[in-house]
Amino acid sequence: MNAQFKAKLIQYLSNKKKVQGFTLIELLVVVIIVGILAAVALPNLLGQVGKARETEGKNGVGTINRAQQAYHFERQEFTPAIADGTAMGALGNQDNLLGITVTSDYYTFAVQDGTNLFVTSTATASDGSNDGVRAYSGATQFGAGVYNVIICQTDAINATPTVPNAGATPDAVSCAANHSELE
Repeated sequence: MNAQFKAKLIQYLSNKKKVQGFTLIELLVVVIIVGILAAVALPNLLGQVGKARETEGKNGVGTINRAQQAYHFERQEFTPAIADGTAMGALGNQDNLLGITVTSDYYTFAVQDGTNLFVTSTATASDGSNDGVRAYSGATQFGAGVYNVIICQTDAINATPTVPNAGATPDAVSCAANHSELE
């Protein structure tokens, strides 16, 4: 390589100023973009937190319904009520036979006394307005050798659950007013 070319290259590189940092406009653009992304994503994130909490209520009522079905299949009767965190009747002697969590962080679960053919359960939100959760209710009905299970959710946050209505046949069970049936 030519010595004169090397000298000019070294002189050019040593005189060149090094870029040190970002300009104020570049930083401002980045902050604005991050702010817009946060404004779009944050409401979606908070909505997902409420949905995740509601899953606990749905799963609790569904578990109670399935347990009632299994209990009825074996004994031809539904279990007695569970209220105020105390197992009663057949459950009291068997250390909570159904494995029902009576209270949780967001819900209080209860089984209402039913008949030999129909029983209901509820998941009442502990603090629905602050937690952003709805309440749930469910029912299990037996007739003509067929079980029908239904889960209903309140239409409004922090509403009190109303148990589903018994039908003349198991397929006629329906949600109360201001409740929606879950698929």
